[in-house]
Amino acid sequence: MVIEAAQADFSNSIFVVDDDLFLNELFCQFLQGKGFTTHSAGSLVEAILIIEKGIATDLILLDYNLGDGTGLDFLARLQQVSGNNIPPVIMVSTNEDPLFLENCFAAGVADYVIKPVNLSLLALKVAALIRSITLQRLISLQNIELERFKKNAEREEAVAKFTYEYLLRHNSQVIDGVSIWLKPSTSFSGDIAIAKISPGGDLYFLLADATGHGLSAAITVMPVVSIFNTMVAKGFDLQPIVIEMNRKLVRDTPHDRFVAAVVIQIQHVRNEIHIWNGGMPTAYWIWNGEITRQFKSRHMALGILEDDRFDANVESWRPTNNGMLFICSDGLLEETNKQGECFSNERLLEIIHSDPEDLQRSVVDALAEHSGNSSYIDDVSICILTPAQIPRSRNIAADEKSFHGYIEEELSDFFWHIRISGKKLSNCELPPLCNKFLQHIGIEQNFCQIIFLIVSEMISNALDHGILRLDSNLKEEPEGFTRYFQEREARLARLTSVDAIDLKLRWEPSPSGAQLVVSVEDTGEGYGYSGVWAQRDDLLSGRGLRMIKSLSKQVKIFPPGNRIEAVISTS
Repeated sequence: MVIEAAQADFSNSIFVVDDDLFLNELFCQFLQGKGFTTHSAGSLVEAILIIEKGIATDLILLDYNLGDGTGLDFLARLQQVSGNNIPPVIMVSTNEDPLFLENCFAAGVADYVIKPVNLSLLALKVAALIRSITLQRLISLQNIELERFKKNAEREEAVAKFTYEYLLRHNSQVIDGVSIWLKPSTSFSGDIAIAKISPGGDLYFLLADATGHGLSAAITVMPVVSIFNTMVAKGFDLQPIVIEMNRKLVRDTPHDRFVAAVVIQIQHVRNEIHIWNGGMPTAYWIWNGEITRQFKSRHMALGILEDDRFDANVESWRPTNNGMLFICSDGLLEETNKQGECFSNERLLEIIHSDPEDLQRSVVDALAEHSGNSSYIDDVSICILTPAQIPRSRNIAADEKSFHGYIEEELSDFFWHIRISGKKLSNCELPPLCNKFLQHIGIEQNFCQIIFLIVSEMISNALDHGILRLDSNLKEEPEGFTRYFQEREARLARLTSVDAIDLKLRWEPSPSGAQLVVSVEDTGEGYGYSGVWAQRDDLLSGRGLRMIKSLSKQVKIFPPGNRIEAVISTS
């Protein structure tokens, strides 16, 4: 078979570039002992001559100081010669300066080893990168095989078409600021785009592209859509949604089926955008015809990796202008004309930089002109999200009364308390649990959303600022947003059983009018409590105290600042 032949041709060849002949020979002999094929160069000039000859290699072990140049000089020439087919590079150097390392990774380095080299560590890094290359190649070849052997039986197509249309009708909302253009290659599409508003008023967007076409694609994408819709409705954040979608696909679908996806969360009140891109083309943030931010695929597609290897970390960003997000499936970029030329990312970028009045329509027209056909080889999706046009909330009642801490419910006395501690704080979603309880006892959705917003902000501040001791001012620095979330992940990994958050809901009926008391307390030391602090609205990140106060009748903060209580009244 094609896959077996391709695997046989994969030689695990490593190109060692180092001007220290002793180290060069040491690396080659060590890697050969691990079962790899090696070839080497002892200078920048020699290395360039070898790559210009087109010698096949799967990984490059590159010393930074080459005597007649640097490793970055070699990388620049390698990009000119190889284009997008550059093998992964492990840089070797004595320099541990963070800025230097950042420049190396920006130039395309996949990993880094500090001299003196730990050979055992080097072997692990090489093996990991080789495994990744093998897996990606296998995935690509399997996709070709699936497309070759797909079946288009009329009865199966009818079932798949019905299923797909049902998913669209029942799992997506029509939302201002969300523009979706989808062109299937057959009677239905393996691409699916869904937009939903969460209980907290955030926009969630999913563009998924399942393996193959037809029935196989429809079956694969069904669990993704179902989980996305359910978990957004319950108020989960982006990471647990992505984890659960991947887990479902790995567990319940064939191993050769997967779903490339872009999943987005737009938090209006925090002015934050969170994106997870697994196997999809780069998404662009565009403002006045300029691309000011790129969200490249940094993850494997859904349904490939088990939990212990799957990466659900999201890329977070706070936009500084009223731009738009452009997202598409690979069907757009790979559509060919009669000469066999792809539409290509370069053509797309030309259209973006021309700053047309209607970008989506311009891309659609350009695709039609390029293809010259009324149908396309693959399913094509072109989506644009304009956050400034997206409603900040669709579920909070328009009645002004609902914005001032009032709920109109006749309930019996109840008390609900949950305590989460240690590592569970990083993956247990308290606001969705609270929302589920409120829905279970019959609280109307409008009021559930108000309580959800209050609880979400309380929990966020208790975890980030009370327990993790994070400083929100970090987000205001250049690249500070990324650093903030990196530091957050690092501190979450250090949580112990001593760290805990208590969430309490207490319903207090009385003849003068019942009230719901929401209390959140963390085991932190308290963060900046003072009489002045308690009266200010701008000392908490994002929505902060101002939002909690606007939705509550009364807010109390108790010394030393690790307990906050909000009261929502019926009168």
